[in-house]
Amino acid sequence: MTESAAFGITRNPWNTAHTSGGSSGGAAALVAAGVVPVAHASDGGGSIRVPAACTGLVGLKTSRGRVPLTPLVSESWYGLVIDHAVSRSVRDSALLLDLTHGPDPLSPYAAPTPKGTFAAAAVRDPGKLKLAVYRKSPLGLPISTETLAALDTAIALAREGGHTMERSTCPISIAI
Repeated sequence: MTESAAFGITRNPWNTAHTSGGSSGGAAALVAAGVVPVAHASDGGGSIRVPAACTGLVGLKTSRGRVPLTPLVSESWYGLVIDHAVSRSVRDSALLLDLTHGPDPLSPYAAPTPKGTFAAAAVRDPGKLKLAVYRKSPLGLPISTETLAALDTAIALAREGGHTMERSTCPISIAI
């Protein structure tokens, strides 16, 4: 959620009846509205990715240890929380990652050193991909017909691009 008693609800600039997501929804709303080109965001359980999806932006949750968290903290949620940003394009996100990534001697985690720049990787043809598709909620909740239709459209587009799909099972079980 991105709302507070002090400031109210952060609205989605594309449709103020919709959410901008949370918890980095304020950052996403600012970038989507054109106030700033990129904005800091953090993600443990979707707080970059959900606002990015809600507002039509790019939200990348990097590998833990890729972007330093110190000196304020060395880890959060056993390494699940990362810092990065929401941006308007993959190019912008990659350029920002080139500027902010690096080893952190105070962190218990280290990401492998990249074999080039993230900006170069963002424009490189990935070749044919093999994608896993999971059609159920990991929480056991119902999925709307609109969501499944959107997934089917994405699968069809990926197949048209020459990529292969395989059904996947969720490796974890989450009880609510």
